[in-house]
Amino acid sequence: MSIQLRLNLAIALLSALGLFCMIAFILIDAKPRVDDENASTMLLTETLIRSSLLPLKDSQDPKAALLNLVGELKNMRHASVSLASQAEAERPANQDDIEQSWLVGYKGHPFVPVRIPVEGHGGLIDTIVIMPRPSDEFSELLEAIFRIFEWGVIISTVTLALTWLIIDRSLRPINGLRDAMRRMADGEFNLRVPEAGPPEIKSICGSLNGLAAALQKARQDNQRLTSNMILIQDQERRDIARELHDELGPYLFSIRTDGMLLGRELEQAEPDLGRTQRLNSQILDHVDLLQQTNRRVLERLTPPGLSELGLSGALRAMVEMWRRNKSSVALELAIDGSIDTLDETTKLTVYRIVQEGLTNAFRHSGASIITVDVSQQHDDAVKVSVRDNGRGRADSSAEGFGLKGMRERVNALSGSFALSSTADGGTFLQICLPAATTGPTEQETPRPGDLLQGE
Repeated sequence: MSIQLRLNLAIALLSALGLFCMIAFILIDAKPRVDDENASTMLLTETLIRSSLLPLKDSQDPKAALLNLVGELKNMRHASVSLASQAEAERPANQDDIEQSWLVGYKGHPFVPVRIPVEGHGGLIDTIVIMPRPSDEFSELLEAIFRIFEWGVIISTVTLALTWLIIDRSLRPINGLRDAMRRMADGEFNLRVPEAGPPEIKSICGSLNGLAAALQKARQDNQRLTSNMILIQDQERRDIARELHDELGPYLFSIRTDGMLLGRELEQAEPDLGRTQRLNSQILDHVDLLQQTNRRVLERLTPPGLSELGLSGALRAMVEMWRRNKSSVALELAIDGSIDTLDETTKLTVYRIVQEGLTNAFRHSGASIITVDVSQQHDDAVKVSVRDNGRGRADSSAEGFGLKGMRERVNALSGSFALSSTADGGTFLQICLPAATTGPTEQETPRPGDLLQGE
């Protein structure tokens, strides 16, 4: 059942309840009203008759004058005026009139008639009998009830029609909200709902439009991030392939050539020891160069020393490298807690965050002091902060690919990410990660996309 139908049914029930309560109140108040009306009518009729009898005594024909007076008063409402000599003939009609009264409570009501004896010329002419007629009052009451019911039905019908139109117009934007939610569930985020209707519904429409815009922006950011990641992965593969081809290829060719020459020399009856040693030394030099190239490629694929030194050792080694390369900047590192016991995914994320934060600080901030703080809280959460006293961020709304990648890493681990400018003009990066997370396995984490640095 729709809200519109429920509201209209509730209004209809309330209108019907009010109408029936009004009728019930009228019925409850009917008996004392009828009693008061009958008493007032009886008193008024009696007073009128007694005042009319004064000139009747002096008339030449009192009997005829009496019949004329009773005939004039016979059609009065709420009271029946008759003569005692005619009462027996009129009693059944009056009694039937009373019995036909629709108020059952008045059946058998002991109506007490008022008798007024009429004398003339020294004797009793007749007796006037005044009987109450509650049926007239009941008819008026019934007519009032029917009028109230008729107008109540008309007013309730008009009210329901107007209410239906008002509610239908007010709830019409809900249909747009429902359709918009269905389209959003299908992945259509570029829609906008007209902000119409009551203030409450208008506010919901605005919030839904904001949600759709945020989801659309998130999808676009993810698409750009994925596209950039694929491009950089391809570039990284090409760089590695070129490095393997340019550096490892000549060394392998030289080792193969020297090995063949060494083999031929050793096949001689009297090999030249000097040449043999020289070829052997060249092969060993080429192997050393191969090892250095191999180490350099591996360092690009995975953080150096993270598994051997642990997270704290790898962070200290990174800081020492920056200190050697950027001796003009005071770089401070503070480590608190057992961060080496974190799971592999969290350790790699913390390392990449510090690496990205330092890269951005050295590249863009122009700072003279950079502070790195890594601590494990009492609730096992890991907090990472990178602060510098540089010139801050020129545009706080613009984020490069490095920051977006960092934010994606943090969101993937259900952490919090905050980047702001400090009061002294520097930049403050703060990230909080839950210590116990479920992420990719150790073999899945070293990806070329992890190597992205800088904004």
